[in-house]
Amino acid sequence: MTPRERFQAALDVQAVDRVPLFYQHLGAAKWPLQSTGLRWYDGFHDPEVFAKLALAAHEMYGFDNVMAGWGDILVEAQAHGMVWKWPERDFYPRVDRYVEMSDVDKLTPVDPRKDRFWSVPLRAASIMLERVGQEVAVVGCIDSPAVIASELFGLENVMMSYFTDPDATTKALGVLTESSRAYGDALSEIGVEDVFIENGTAGGEMVSPEQYDEFDGKYLGMELRSFEKNGLRTICHNCAARPFWSAQLALRPTAMHLDLKYIDAKTVFEAVKGKACMIAGIDHAELLQTGTPDAIEAAVKRTLDAWGSAPGLIIGPGCEMGYKTPMDNIRQLKESVERYGRRA
Repeated sequence: MTPRERFQAALDVQAVDRVPLFYQHLGAAKWPLQSTGLRWYDGFHDPEVFAKLALAAHEMYGFDNVMAGWGDILVEAQAHGMVWKWPERDFYPRVDRYVEMSDVDKLTPVDPRKDRFWSVPLRAASIMLERVGQEVAVVGCIDSPAVIASELFGLENVMMSYFTDPDATTKALGVLTESSRAYGDALSEIGVEDVFIENGTAGGEMVSPEQYDEFDGKYLGMELRSFEKNGLRTICHNCAARPFWSAQLALRPTAMHLDLKYIDAKTVFEAVKGKACMIAGIDHAELLQTGTPDAIEAAVKRTLDAWGSAPGLIIGPGCEMGYKTPMDNIRQLKESVERYGRRA
């Protein structure tokens, strides 16, 4: 199977020749940046540079997909009025000024195709589809409405608004959902078939289950349904320490992507089987960053054994790999999945 065929068959819970490997954002970015001599800053401004970096990462690591999105999680927020700034050294942008919650009535939906920065990964996706799309899965990337709100107004401000001004919160989330629908339209138009949705705000360390249902899950569900109508497969990502994974699963995404460090794998695997694809996240913060290749191999074997032979499993890091994740560890992750994940 080609990487694209393998990745999308697994998302569709169909048989594959081996368990696919999922690559998130621009994980372990030091090495593709170093090898190409390109800069993050230029990638945010130029779709050609963006595409070159993403394709360099694919060439270097050999996972089964590329992502038309990077892990700064600020692109959508800046399109709606948050002001960002660039650090002196080449890195992701940082928040300079949030939008005030009191200005929520001024918030209007955004067409990502017309925004200076949000349009860049869309145009880069078109480039990647043209160059490798027949062989490799090109995956779109967006935040859930609640995550966009947390970067637009500031996480603490949004959490407080759940109590002090729920009407303003629902107004903002409604507008952000409309912008998300426009993003799904754009992906569909250019031929992208799969979209990754960051929803790490769905965790018990931040909100109650009731607050999640009212403010986060409700609008995530709207986003998912709008993407589904566009024929997009949806990957729901949650790296929270106490993830509300069962509530997310009830929203019927194509795939759940969870960090195995924060869940009971047996319980989650049993719940997901037959309902969605499972992207099992190998611990990226400690194991892939500082662990040994032998420990990574053992983690892959445990994961495969826990899932069994049923279709619908993908393995990847639990979240975007750290900037300096050792090449030996990335190589071991890939080789372990290739060695033990054969299905035919």
